[in-house]
Amino acid sequence: IYIDTREQQPLSFNKSKDMKLDFGDYTMGGDNYTYTYVDRKSESDFKGTLGGGFERFRRELKRAKDFDSYLYIVTESTISKIIKNNNYSGHRSNLSFLWHNMRVLTHEFKGHCQFLFTGTRRSSEFLIPQLLYHGDKLWDVDLQYFFDNYGIE
Repeated sequence: IYIDTREQQPLSFNKSKDMKLDFGDYTMGGDNYTYTYVDRKSESDFKGTLGGGFERFRRELKRAKDFDSYLYIVTESTISKIIKNNNYSGHRSNLSFLWHNMRVLTHEFKGHCQFLFTGTRRSSEFLIPQLLYHGDKLWDVDLQYFFDNYGIE
């Protein structure tokens, strides 16, 4: 697994290597490369990306689309946790605006991205190698549906 050199708090994987990626934080190399990338987000990073960082992230998704690649946006929280934490935060986000922006990107980059909410960093660490290994075989699968109904691990 290649890990972008700019990744702030990289996850730990067997046989990983740091490399500057044009988009996303993780991808696979060699025979397992399928134009599949993962952009990992903490809860606060997710909110910042879909708020003030929206246009920058839109450009990142445009690069992924231009390379005919697929980007999973993996957030280490759940929608219910984001809502709950926002209610108790001293710096509340306009969640309706964030959800709207998420839908805009999902429609604009249909076939090139999917937002996933894993709940925890540990679950993301388990899931990301699976996403990268199975790559393009999962691009048309609504993975969040399966996570919500059957769990991740």
